[in-house]
Amino acid sequence: MSTKGDIPRVLLRVTGASFAVRFWDGASVRYGEGPEEFVLHFKDEAVARSLFGNLDVRFGEAYMSGAIDVEGDLQRLLRLMFLCGPETFALSLREKLRLAWLRWRHANDRTVTRQNVAGHYDLGNEFFKLWLGKEMAYSCAYFRRQDEDIDTAQERKFRHICGKLRLREGARLLDVGCGWGGLLAHAALQHGVTGLGVTLSKEQEQEARDRIALRGLGGQIDVALVDHRDIDEPDGFDRIVSVGMFEHVGKERYPEYFRHTARLLKPGGIGVLHTVGRHVAGVANPWITKYIFPGTHFPSLPEVAEPLAASGLRITDVEVWRLHYAFTLDRWLEACEANAGRIRELYGEPFMRMWRIYLAGCAAGFRYGDFCVWQIQFSKGATGEIPLTRDYLYSPEP
Repeated sequence: MSTKGDIPRVLLRVTGASFAVRFWDGASVRYGEGPEEFVLHFKDEAVARSLFGNLDVRFGEAYMSGAIDVEGDLQRLLRLMFLCGPETFALSLREKLRLAWLRWRHANDRTVTRQNVAGHYDLGNEFFKLWLGKEMAYSCAYFRRQDEDIDTAQERKFRHICGKLRLREGARLLDVGCGWGGLLAHAALQHGVTGLGVTLSKEQEQEARDRIALRGLGGQIDVALVDHRDIDEPDGFDRIVSVGMFEHVGKERYPEYFRHTARLLKPGGIGVLHTVGRHVAGVANPWITKYIFPGTHFPSLPEVAEPLAASGLRITDVEVWRLHYAFTLDRWLEACEANAGRIRELYGEPFMRMWRIYLAGCAAGFRYGDFCVWQIQFSKGATGEIPLTRDYLYSPEP
């Protein structure tokens, strides 16, 4: 069957969508009823013919190169990946074996982990400043309303996590994967903690140190370029938090991660783990692991709970954030588009298109797929510092 026959045959399986497909020769096909949500334009016949052997990877590559374009709502197009059954985009055996090899190659030993971190987070602080918001928090914000700005929602996320940590003045806090230091600085300023943030990104370390100095917190908190497994803290930490880092650990290394968390947390201490997850266990999207986050894994709740408990830690609360990350990604994408000219100057048009489809695709995953954020509170042994209910988290906002 011709490529023009294959594409409509696949798209006919999609229901509840209104859109058009335009081919390289000017021909077009209309789907659904009502106003068009988007127009999908195939500009190159050879590229279109190659898509169906591995649509998850090749569609993104074709969009990055400009061989495919989308007029209208890109996220509404990408939601089709989640509306279709898995058989629609089934991979050949050859492609499955190739992707399995790629996952094995990116297994997260220490050297590979550092390479993976550098490849993403060391793109340059100027780039991330263009779209992350004033605190440069590169993780899911916490929205009270869908139309809130990103800085308000990120500040609320900081308050919420610090509330779960039951911070007190003078407590020693470890932030594993501290990013640019926003949460650590908030905890120091608002709760009087001392602490250490660790990252494997040189760019993050330098920016975090600069921000700490500007706030006059240099004698109170610090940031180090070190793997948390190498931290030697004989007295331990009162509190441990990790936000948006666990996705990069790798499923096979979860037991090791939690062993070190338990080692570093004092008896009776409290921790919070905040990670992207999914309801049903599965491998990460292969385009994401190839171009955005090599070695990443988004865990199901059982994949986290079992090694956490086996390390001697106790789960004390589990909260599921659903649409919050979709709203966060919407804000980031809006900021990227507003600064698209500068991003093109820094990295070129294919990079801008890659970042656009990455943010829009992830937002679609949280709206239409089974992705969520797991926010897990835990303790080392028994503690009397966590109240019986969640009422303490929802006092009136300042």
